[in-house]
Amino acid sequence: MYFDNSLLEFNKVKTMVSNYAQTSLGKFLVDEISPSNNVLEINRKLSEAAHALKIIDLYKEPPFGGIRDLSETLKRAQIYSVLKPFEFLDIIGLIEATNNMLRFYKQVKENEIEDIALDIYFENIESVPKLKMEIQYIITDNAEVSDSASPTLRKIRNSIRSKQTKITEKLNLILNRDNSKLAESLVTIRNNRFVVPIKLSEKNNFKGAIIDYSSSGETVYMEPTSVNTINNEISLLKLDEQKEVERLLRELTIKVAEYYYPLTNNLKLLSELDAIFATAKFALIYECSAPAITDSEINLIKSRHPLIKQEEVIANTITFNSDEKIIIITGPNTGGKTVALKTMGLLSIMVQSGLLIPVDKGSKTIIFENIFADIGDEQSIEQSLSTFSSHMTRIIRIIDNLTVGSLILLDELGSGTDPKEGASLAISILDYIRIRGVHVIATTHYPELKAYAYNKNEIVNASVEFDVNTLSPTYRLLLGTPGKSNALLISERLGLNESIINSAKENVLTSQTEITDLINKLEKRGNTLEQKIREYENQIKDNNELVNRNEILRKELIEEKRGLKRKVAVEESQIIKDTKEEALNLIKEIELLKKQDLIKDHEIAEIKYKVKSLSTSKAESKTAEKHDFLVGDIVNILKFNRAGELLKKQKKNQWLVKMGALTSLFPEDQLEFISHAKKSNNRVNKIKSNIKKTVKSELDLRGMRYEEAKIALDKYIDDCLISNMPFATIIHGYGTLTLRKLVKTYLDKNSSVSNHRDGEGGEGGTGATVVYFK
Repeated sequence: MYFDNSLLEFNKVKTMVSNYAQTSLGKFLVDEISPSNNVLEINRKLSEAAHALKIIDLYKEPPFGGIRDLSETLKRAQIYSVLKPFEFLDIIGLIEATNNMLRFYKQVKENEIEDIALDIYFENIESVPKLKMEIQYIITDNAEVSDSASPTLRKIRNSIRSKQTKITEKLNLILNRDNSKLAESLVTIRNNRFVVPIKLSEKNNFKGAIIDYSSSGETVYMEPTSVNTINNEISLLKLDEQKEVERLLRELTIKVAEYYYPLTNNLKLLSELDAIFATAKFALIYECSAPAITDSEINLIKSRHPLIKQEEVIANTITFNSDEKIIIITGPNTGGKTVALKTMGLLSIMVQSGLLIPVDKGSKTIIFENIFADIGDEQSIEQSLSTFSSHMTRIIRIIDNLTVGSLILLDELGSGTDPKEGASLAISILDYIRIRGVHVIATTHYPELKAYAYNKNEIVNASVEFDVNTLSPTYRLLLGTPGKSNALLISERLGLNESIINSAKENVLTSQTEITDLINKLEKRGNTLEQKIREYENQIKDNNELVNRNEILRKELIEEKRGLKRKVAVEESQIIKDTKEEALNLIKEIELLKKQDLIKDHEIAEIKYKVKSLSTSKAESKTAEKHDFLVGDIVNILKFNRAGELLKKQKKNQWLVKMGALTSLFPEDQLEFISHAKKSNNRVNKIKSNIKKTVKSELDLRGMRYEEAKIALDKYIDDCLISNMPFATIIHGYGTLTLRKLVKTYLDKNSSVSNHRDGEGGEGGTGATVVYFK
């Protein structure tokens, strides 16, 4: 497998695509893109790029901010090499980027963009919110270890600050007392010790130890004897602080190592998506599309060379029918022959690299085993001049290595030598390679090759158009029409003496005149066909514009629909909010009645459920889909959003449902099917083991660490909601107030909590919190 990337300038295209990638890993993956001849792989990549293009065109670009190359960081974490604080912040950046991408994918699906090629990437991205919380608990936004990371660290740092305050106070007294001995009236730090600047001449008159000298040597930084002991204590505390920080970072590194595989996989998937969307952005700007891959047909409709400015490039259709293998292009220099040659080669490499190409929809192409090129033209971007020997050297290499299914591009075949010998050699080369199952595009000036093409069914004559009125090329490729010499006509138009022109015409050989007459007839017929093709293309353009207008209208209607939904949701939300507020006030009154034993607990629970059912959330107003339930089925009870097992069907379409330790009746429209019964239902067993038979009215968090307390609190609130408890007491104690803050923050964010307050005199005071449920 060989592809002539350098002559066809594929690397320049990759550089252009790479500029649209947003991450370093994405740019690296674009640089690694290379052509293949695996049809399945090529079709997969084209489908992915087309899906990405559709998302960008119909919705917006995905977010790739915050993603760094964490490959080495994660490898070090995997072997428990302690990470630095800023590296943990980089990991948070990856986690947040992951979450942003998952939200973006959800929005794409909500926008009804129909395609599935990229679903496998998004669906394999795994969210790791717990790790983010654990990092944020230890590391601050400034990449420092937080005081609250552990009680020990907080205690050490408080001690350091206390002793530093004492030292500052003592040193300020010294500044006032020994002002005449000071070089400056300030307290500073040298070699991690508090010192004062003393004049060099006064160093023997000041009680203390020399710690450092100024750069001029005129000032001595001395530690007063009175603060020596405290400075030593601070130094020891600093060592303890360093050890504690090291311990915390090591523990956090171990936690990162536990998530090595999901983090590494997320990084890989996000980088691959960045590279894919980079190709899509390139495709959007250069109006690219995915050609259909066929076995034998090539039809690149309005193909354009991507390295030529869009406002200047001329679109040409390049076609090989199933029985055609060679196209011979003739025409004047700088007329566009070589551009057509390069366009075919470069677009073929792009397709086989999985890139969308600048052609119109409906284009087709085949997969080549090799792509060889002999191009050395004066108009090339590289400005390289070719000689006959260099041409022959490349052609010999091509002939020695060609295989069935190759594409061969030959520029100015046979040039650089005697015209008759060159033409004869060109015909022999084409004769040799045309029977070997390859596709060829060759450019030439030799008229003998035009006649040669007419005798072979698999060879197509083509030319680049020349406007005789303006005496300039149009750069349009005319398939089926060979080029003709316009030298006499151009010379006549430019004003060359008429007798010279007539003499030149008489000198033209008869055989050449006959060929020219044939070419003129063919060109006339070709121009008629070209005119019809242009009319057809204009009709297609008008139809496409109509389709685009319809698409814009569809987007506007979808946006209008969303706006109406948002407006209705806001209005519903206000109504429900007012209703809930009224209902909650009613509940408070009922609870007062309960204290007076005028109403029962189960009646309160029923009223609370009705209030809870009033929700602005679409998910909470969810109704179950119709399903034929069977005894033993596992269902979701929408009322509690909890799983349960169907025990027995009752009258009026009600079921007796076992939900953990609870058993109750529920109507079918409040049940959502999960799975059929199994002999050993681990899911139900798990539910049984996780739900207690009775829930205590209070939870004691004292003595627990932060994470333990958070898990216990979350589970307890769940149990309270399942048991329809109206209120509960959470004991967190006083201490450092960390647990109290955890409880208050958690309850503020929990949508099932109506309100909460500090305990009263007989309830534990500010060491306890009483929570009321909706």
